[in-house]
This record gives sequence, C-alpha cells and structure tokens, in this order.
Amino acid sequence: MKTKKVKGIESLRRRYGYTFVAHWIVGLIMFFVIPLIYSILYSFSDINITNGLQLKFVGFKNYSFILFDEPDYLNDVRDAILSMFYSLPMIIALSLILAVLLNQKYRGRTLMRIIFFLPVIIESSAVIRLLSDDSINSPIFNFSTQGEGIMNYDLILGNLSLPPQITTFLTFFLRNAVSLTWSCGVQIILFLAGLQSIPESLYEVSKIEGANKWEEFWQITVPMLRHVLSLVIIYTMISKFTASDNKIVSYSIELMRNLNYHTASAMLWFYFVIVLAVIGLVLFLYNRYCLRKWD
Repeated sequence: MKTKKVKGIESLRRRYGYTFVAHWIVGLIMFFVIPLIYSILYSFSDINITNGLQLKFVGFKNYSFILFDEPDYLNDVRDAILSMFYSLPMIIALSLILAVLLNQKYRGRTLMRIIFFLPVIIESSAVIRLLSDDSINSPIFNFSTQGEGIMNYDLILGNLSLPPQITTFLTFFLRNAVSLTWSCGVQIILFLAGLQSIPESLYEVSKIEGANKWEEFWQITVPMLRHVLSLVIIYTMISKFTASDNKIVSYSIELMRNLNYHTASAMLWFYFVIVLAVIGLVLFLYNRYCLRKWD
C-alpha cells in the first residue's frame, strides 16, 4: 500500500509539472517552432502575396542571389565576424575586471553594481534609441575620427610605429570603448555570481602558501570561473552577432518590411549557419586549450 501511495504522489507531482509548463510548450510551438519552419520554407521559395501568400519552390535560387548578386552581403558577414572577434576578448576582460572590483568589500558596493547594470536596462528602452539617433551630434556618442574636437586615433597610433595588427586592435577599442562598457552588464552579473561561489578557504590556503594576488587570480579565480566563462563567451557572441547595429540583421528587417521575405530568410539562415560554425569553433578551442587544462 505504501508503494502505491508513493507512486500516486509522484504521478500527481508530474501532472502538476506538465500543467505548469503546458502554456510555455504551446507558446514555444506557436511562436518559435512554427515560424522557424516557415522561415526555412521561405528561404527556398519565391513568395507572391498579391492574392494571398503563395509559395513557389525555387531551390537554392535565393541563396545564389545573396552570395553572387548581392554585392555587400559577404562583406557584411565578414565585418560581423571580425567585429565579434575584436569585441569578445575586450568585453570578457573588461567585465571580469569590473566583476572582481565589484566583488570586493567596501562602502557603496551595491550602488556601484547598480550603476554598471543600468546600461542593460536603458539599452532595452526608448532612451537608447534617442541617444543613438543620427540627429544627435553630441561628442559623447559621436565616435567619428573626423572633425574638430574629436581625437584622431589613427593619426596618434600611427605615429607610435606599432605593428598593424596591434594598431587596428587599439583603434577599434578606443573608438568603441563606451559601447563596449555598455555591453558588459549581463557579463558582470554572471561573473559576480561565479566569484561568490568560490570558497574563501582556497584564498586562505593560497595566502598561507605565500601566493600573491596575481597568482591567486590566474591559479584560483580564473580556473574556478571556467564554466561561467563558457556561458559568458556564448552569451557575448550571440549578443554581438544579433546586435541591432549589425548590418545583416538591420538590412534583413528592412527587406521584411518591404515584404521581401524569401531574400531576408535566405540571408538570415546563411548567416545563422556561419554564426553557428564560428561559435562551435570558439567553444572547441576553448574546451581544448583552456577547459581541459583547468579541469
């Protein structure tokens, strides 16, 4: 009798669980799975909406058009990948440093955490659209190297006789320093959660052994954050690849507004495959050269 009672309770709990997630499953199917299937069909079809939505299968015609007849598409894909590779290490390094500083014990720590997380809230509102409006010519948001009053980073770095790769990297960082800082809010929160889960006993033992702060950071903090770092890498790459200022994303949205669904779907699906390959490559290298070593 006791076994039957336990089974009855487990069955009731399972039923309640299915009830609570049922609305989420329905929403997932209606608003994600079905549109996803339709977008794949659109990329292989020619769409006529004059007399309703009519699909005509054309194979890889749309993909051939964006690859060979659309002059800027491949250049935009290349620029998006290069921008991500420039931004990824800087965002991770900056957010990790800020998280370590915000994890220290001092007065006003909560206020500082709120300040660094505010860009995440503001960026999702209408405020950021006002700040990034082309009609605003404030030097705070104008990162152009042209004009008076704007620092010409190319000229300054060019006079230092640095290697071209380092010059390009530093120029990108200086031009996008503010926007990169605004992109670190969620990453800082993730790193803070990881830092607070590290046992204090590890740092106490390291002090007894005579380790300095630099050795503690590389031998304890970074290895203990290895899984959080994986999550931050994935989140940052997806965030950069799907940013609103991404030319492919913005141009695809413009095509959809002009009812050119088939070309927009082909652009986004090809871009998705490239993004998936890049993310897979980065995670493979991270797991092979970092995660295995730290484990």
